[in-house]
Parts: sequence; structure tokens; C-alpha cells
Amino acid sequence: MLLGLSSCQKWLDVKPEDKYIEEDVFKTEQGFANALNGIYLKLGSSDMYGGSLTMKTTDLLAQYYANSGELTVYNYEDEGVKSIVDGIWKGLYGNITNINKFIENIELNSTVLDDQTRDVYKGEAYALRAYLYFDLLRYFAPALTVNPTAEHLPYYHKAGYDISPFYSSTYIFERIVEDLDKATLLLQKDPVIQMQQVDKPMGLIPDSKWKSRNLRMNFYAVKGLQARAWLWSGNKEKALAAAQQVIKEQSKFPWITAAQVTLADAPNRIFSTENLFEFENPKLYDFYNSNFSPAILGPGLLAAGPNHEFLKLIFENWENDLRYSPSWSIEGGKTFPVFIKYKDVVEKKEANFRYKVPGIRLSELYLIASECEPDPNKALGYLNELRLHRNCAALTSVAVLDEQILKEYRKEFYGEGQLWFYYKRKSAPRILSAVGLSETAINLESYTFPVPLSETEQR
Repeated sequence: MLLGLSSCQKWLDVKPEDKYIEEDVFKTEQGFANALNGIYLKLGSSDMYGGSLTMKTTDLLAQYYANSGELTVYNYEDEGVKSIVDGIWKGLYGNITNINKFIENIELNSTVLDDQTRDVYKGEAYALRAYLYFDLLRYFAPALTVNPTAEHLPYYHKAGYDISPFYSSTYIFERIVEDLDKATLLLQKDPVIQMQQVDKPMGLIPDSKWKSRNLRMNFYAVKGLQARAWLWSGNKEKALAAAQQVIKEQSKFPWITAAQVTLADAPNRIFSTENLFEFENPKLYDFYNSNFSPAILGPGLLAAGPNHEFLKLIFENWENDLRYSPSWSIEGGKTFPVFIKYKDVVEKKEANFRYKVPGIRLSELYLIASECEPDPNKALGYLNELRLHRNCAALTSVAVLDEQILKEYRKEFYGEGQLWFYYKRKSAPRILSAVGLSETAINLESYTFPVPLSETEQR
């Protein structure tokens, strides 16, 4: 009998195969590096920030494309739309689980890494978790300034099987702030601080593993996310302070030039020199060909309409805007402009921006500063700095500054998934739509995805 009990206990102590694999992965520094890189690659996939959450689903919500459908009329009861929403929920929470596992293992195996590597990796992980929870908040809860007590999201700070209760938006936001504060402290050792130019490092870099810092949630990306988050909460003072921390280091993220954007065989249409943080999608051009290629026939093509009219509205009839002509082209037999921002380039060898999708850009920090700066003349200065580097004339009046900021958001973030959240934060009652070339009315409830059945049915 005792033998039987002993044998049973040994059987119960056997670890599942994935536990063995997990422990083996985190025995070496290379294992940690591979695990973290795997998280970034998942986030950059076509169904996440390397496609759907930036240039497709979220921009369809923002009425950027002349594609009518159940999503663009915010019919969240449609089965196809439910599937899209469910995929976003599962994708974000699934990646949070991976991040939580990474954080737990870096704490359990802290001696495997040197102090700098441990702190930087851990700081990145906290920042990534904040990034994902913040987007869950933006997709699935009312705007924080509208209903901070709404309980729409579970919160998980560690991996496991226990089901979390739903928490208020205020609670979730406080956890986001905590993660970003932790990341800020841990990333004091981030080599990005020593770099002269992050897109093409020229500063003191003792180890090649730190070279692609704009592909990681680096120190300045954390500051950018803090600015974005504080503005979402309505705290303009803190949003401005975070934005200014990046702006004072602007030389690390040089403004793109007209020559770079219009280079014949390798135009830099994603303005990569300005990217504080960007995602990498090895299948980006497959996604482009499936959604934006002029070879697509019928309603599957994501475009701004059957002519130039919507783009003229967006860009105020100024085709020399660096965000306009380089990213829109009449080609492939089409009689209207197609979106080529993410089209592959001919000269691939020197194009270090291939496969990249912006996550946080310098320009957003200037727009945040313009919106949050209490001195209207300084606010206008931030906006004009951006316009100057987009080949647009300086504005002279502060009378309609909010309207001008909105116009710049529309121009700046085509294919990046940010305009929708600007509209939501502002509780915009109407949205300029490529469908019908007019403003379409939107109920405030339509800004918030319902929690999917896959989540509610398990409770």
C-alpha cells in the first residue's frame, strides 16, 4: 500500500512537457533573448500590430477606406465582426500571458543574466504589458474621461488558470501606470540613451545585441506611451511632461526628409527615422498584397475611394505633403490612388525599414504637446514644427488649434491605427468617412467593443 502511494506521488510530481521546455528555455541568456524576441514577433504578426490592429481593422473603424461593411457601420452583433473582435481580445490577452511568464521566469532565474540585461529585458516586458492593457482599455472600455468606473476587463499580472474578475477602467489604468513607472526605472540602463541616432546607431554601443532599440520598448518608447496614456486619462500636465522628455531628445529620432521619402528605388514611406518603437512583420508584404495591392479586384481592396476626392479632403488639396503622394499612387491599371505605404521597395539591401510598422512615432509626441501645452503660442509652435517637416506651410492663428490638431491626426496616421482612438478620446459625434465623402454620425457606444462571448461564457 505504501509503495502504491509512493508511486502515485511520483506520478503526480511529473512535470508536463511544456514545463520542461519552459525551464530549459530560461537556463541561458540566449534562451531569454529568444523568448523575448518571440513575444515581439507575435505582436508584429499580421493579425496583431503588423497588420490588423494598425492598417486594417482599426483604420476601417476610423472610416479611412471606402469599404462598406458591418464593421464600418459598427454592427458588433454581426457574426463576422464578432469573430474579428474575439480575435483581438484573445490576441491581446494571449500575448499578455506570454509576457507574464517571461517576467516570472526572469525573477526566478535572475542570476542567468547580468544586471543590465536583466533590468532592460524586465523593463521591456513591463512596458509591453502596459502597451497591451492600454489597447485593451482603448478597444473594450469606454473612454476613461467618459466612464472611469466601467468594469469591462479582467486583469492578470501572472500566468495561471484562475479567472480574474472584471475591474474598473480606473483600476486597469492604475496598473498600466505602475508598469510604465517600473519600466522607466529599469530602463535607466537602456543603451538607447547613449545612441546618437536610434534608427542607425552611431553612439557608444558595447554589445551588438542592443543595436535595434527601436524594435524594442526602449526608454523613449516608454515615455511616448506614458504621454499617450496620460492624455487618454485627461491628465494633460503629465502627458505634456512625458512628451517633452522625448522632444528634448529629438535628434535621436531625426525628422524624415523629402529626399528619403521620395528616393526612387527605396522610399522610406514609414518615416522610420522618427519611430520610437516599431513592430516587425516578416509577412508584411503578403499582408499588403492581400489588402492593398492594385492587383486586387472588387471590394477586397482597401483604398480611399474611386477617385482622389477623399484624399483631397484629408490632405486639404496639398499633394506635396510628404504623407500624401509618396504613400498613394495610381498604378496597376487602377484609375484611382492605391495605398502603397507598406509596399515593398525595389532596392532592398540598404532599406533597414523593410518589414516594419510604426508603433509610436515622434510626430505623435508633438501632437500631444500641442494639445496639452497651456500657452497657445507654444502649442502652435509644436504643431508647426510637425507641419514644417511634412512640407506644409506654418499656421498663423491659434483660434482653431483643436481643429488643426485633428486634421494633422488624419494626415499623419494612415495605416497606423491611431485615428480611431483620437476620435474615441474626443467623443467625436461625427467622423469624416471615405464612404460617401461626408461625415458619418456615430453613437458613443459604438466606440467600445463588447466583451466577446468566449470570455463571458466561461464565467
